[in-house]
Amino acid sequence: MEKNFEECIEELQSIANKLESGKISLEESIKLYERAVELCKVCKDKLNEGNGKISVLRQTLSGIIEEPLGE
Repeated sequence: MEKNFEECIEELQSIANKLESGKISLEESIKLYERAVELCKVCKDKLNEGNGKISVLRQTLSGIIEEPLGE
């Protein structure tokens, strides 16, 4: 199951904390960095999807507002 945006952000924060701690091996750091890149892509995709939905809603709202009243 794919994580939602908020879950991805939480995992990214956890990864950042681990990397900043300096208490993990180089190999583990690289694995965590790779996971962070994957999570960033998921977040970007979800933000783009949300922006697309907002654009459609704005166009719909704009069309509703521009319709003359009483017709």
